[in-house]
Amino acid sequence: MSSNATGNMRSISQLNASVPEQNKGTVETLAQSSHAVSDTQDEFKVMGSALTTKKLVIIHPGSKHLRIGRASDVNPHTILHAIARPRRKNGPLHRDPVLIPTVVLSKENKVLVDETYQSMRGTLQSCLRSDGTPRPATSVQQVATSNKQCTPIQGSISKLQLVTKSEVEDYIIGDQVLYVHPMDQFNVHFPFRHGDLNIHSGVGGSLSSVLADLETIWGHCIVNLLEIPKSELKHYRAVLVIPDIYNRLFLKELVSLLLTHLGFGGCFLLQDHVAATFGAGLGAACVVDLGDQKTSVSCVEDALSQRATRIRLDYGGSDITQSFHYLLQRAGFPYKECQPQHPLDGALLTRIKEGYCHLNLDFCGLRDVNFVVERPGVSTLRYHVKVGDELLLAPLGLFNTEVFALTGQDKRGQGQANASGDPEDPHDANYLRETSRRAHKEALENQSASAASMDTAENSTNTGGQGEEDLVVDSLAADAAPDDQPQQQLLYSLDQAILHSIERCSSDEMKRRMYSCILLVGGGAKFEGLSTWLHNRLLLQIPFQFRPEQTEIIVGPKEMDPSMVAWKGAAIMSCLESAQELWIRPAEWKKIGVRLLRERAPFYW
Repeated sequence: MSSNATGNMRSISQLNASVPEQNKGTVETLAQSSHAVSDTQDEFKVMGSALTTKKLVIIHPGSKHLRIGRASDVNPHTILHAIARPRRKNGPLHRDPVLIPTVVLSKENKVLVDETYQSMRGTLQSCLRSDGTPRPATSVQQVATSNKQCTPIQGSISKLQLVTKSEVEDYIIGDQVLYVHPMDQFNVHFPFRHGDLNIHSGVGGSLSSVLADLETIWGHCIVNLLEIPKSELKHYRAVLVIPDIYNRLFLKELVSLLLTHLGFGGCFLLQDHVAATFGAGLGAACVVDLGDQKTSVSCVEDALSQRATRIRLDYGGSDITQSFHYLLQRAGFPYKECQPQHPLDGALLTRIKEGYCHLNLDFCGLRDVNFVVERPGVSTLRYHVKVGDELLLAPLGLFNTEVFALTGQDKRGQGQANASGDPEDPHDANYLRETSRRAHKEALENQSASAASMDTAENSTNTGGQGEEDLVVDSLAADAAPDDQPQQQLLYSLDQAILHSIERCSSDEMKRRMYSCILLVGGGAKFEGLSTWLHNRLLLQIPFQFRPEQTEIIVGPKEMDPSMVAWKGAAIMSCLESAQELWIRPAEWKKIGVRLLRERAPFYW
């Protein structure tokens, strides 16, 4: 185990103070196991029962991709997390886009976006390369002039085939959704949007419809990719990776989906940030997950995500892709027919972004970008274009979020919502809150009674009056405020979100530990040079009293793909002996219900 993880341990007594009594044993065993992960993750030898890794299915759903596989797999199967169904005759049409759509900018917002990009160009021009020499920047006019004479090279007829209604019995799953025939009018649904269930007012947007889509997609992958018959799922167990900021109602329905509808023999839920620390072999870290449609940050220590530090921002890889296309258009992009709302063009822009965008200041001047436009039934077109600082400006939007006005402005930070009551759980948050108030009030009344025996009856009456009850309620409300109140909604850049999250840690020592280790995961963390740029931004803003000896920003731990770290961590954790007490089985779920999540979930319910 790394020295960083060793230095980030804290006593179990401190950890237990922050979780309910029912969860203390679970958290304690997981905290002990989290420090042993780095010694065992390559071998998968830590087993608490006869259950083999081939009988464990790890499901990590995302807004764009689904990662699913056995715990014994080196890498999961990754497919587009979407489903297309033929539209009913005369029925409504609904299509979720592959990329977050752009909006029509007002004159003021367009000026703000252009001024922000101009300021970013000035920053790049003033930067130095690693050898200390000035970095020459490129201008829009320079790139546009280079591309003015660019003409595509026509190739052979594409062999791609569109999927038509006549070829589909009920639905299309995964990457094939990109090739549905536009004239056949399929309804396209992405069950997850912005890191949560995609509930909306359109067709297929109800909770039951979204759960039905998930059941179909996951069931299809289990049967066709993992080659597990549905009748055999009772002999398998599932680990579902959930967002760090979750909706309790949705989690209850997802457990029912796994145990009742799909028929797994057991399951448990694991937050993605906690899973990421297991995958990286870290005992404590500030985890930053850069997804396709959301960016989330939280501080994880001893296998527990600190509730007050969680923050989610509704921007991610799709916003960067749309910003990249906006920059290309202004720089004379020769593929003028490109339509980001078209599934194939959206996928093309994403590939170009992932293949060429970076934050490496040593790459200067114009660079060659090659891509092929391929549409079913027509000739392919090969483009050879020049692109300059647009390759850096697009990912730099993570630090200049004003440019994300291109895809809408409601991208403010969200925290974990207060626990709501559940009719199936008599000991829910409302019950605990009221009983805590009553217990505190009775304790104060007992103190008042003992004081009254040494004082006059009149003084004793005044002490136990209405003012005392008000004091109890106010005191409890004040104690609950730091954790229970949602965070202030502001539009944070990536570095500001990290600083805000760590600032909400419960102690100064924990803040130092989090500043010393920041883990970047998710598909949006693949930009070359992102960790260096983030490191330099943070060094200028970390408060002096919390500065560690060294701030380490980890991307792709153990040479893993950042987008698979959480899936790998969930696979590792499912094999640990301490995880055996987390499993929820169908019979007890049917009998006890949602109360099991409060008692067994490895996070604060």
